[in-house]
Amino acid sequence: MELWDIYDENGEKTGRFHARGTPMKPGEYHLGAIIAVGNDQGEILCTLRSPEKKFCPGIWENTGGGALAGETSRAAAQRELQEETGIFAELEEFIFLYRVQSTEPDGTGLFNDVYGLRRNIDVKDIVLQPGETIDVKWLPYEEWEALGRAERILTPAGPKNEEFFRILRSFIQPK
Repeated sequence: MELWDIYDENGEKTGRFHARGTPMKPGEYHLGAIIAVGNDQGEILCTLRSPEKKFCPGIWENTGGGALAGETSRAAAQRELQEETGIFAELEEFIFLYRVQSTEPDGTGLFNDVYGLRRNIDVKDIVLQPGETIDVKWLPYEEWEALGRAERILTPAGPKNEEFFRILRSFIQPK
């Protein structure tokens, strides 16, 4: 059984825990992490969700997932990235970009911390996690943003969040 820390509407831990897959009470939130991996060509790494996934099967997204009880969002970002793509990064390499407060389709409250990571890696070197992801590709940032605005790719902050797009665009720009 996977346990999550329960957070209040201000993003503070309550000291209580929640078992994943069971309904949360109104006003309860859990913590997640999303990783925007960018390369020196101004592209963003995307994975294709497995058709077996309950939420948004077969949709392109950025790697991410829920923080386990006692885990920081940065540690969750590190763990999820390695699990879903085989990419390892040190904790200090993850650059905090943005926090999104939202509600998942099942009504679960969620805080997603979005981190940026720079990597130049060939997609042939990506190791996909069975049951989670089935494909991977680099997308030019402009194409990724257009797909996000059209709701044809999962974006961490939704299709109309101008502040988020500005922050991510600045991070992804070629160095």
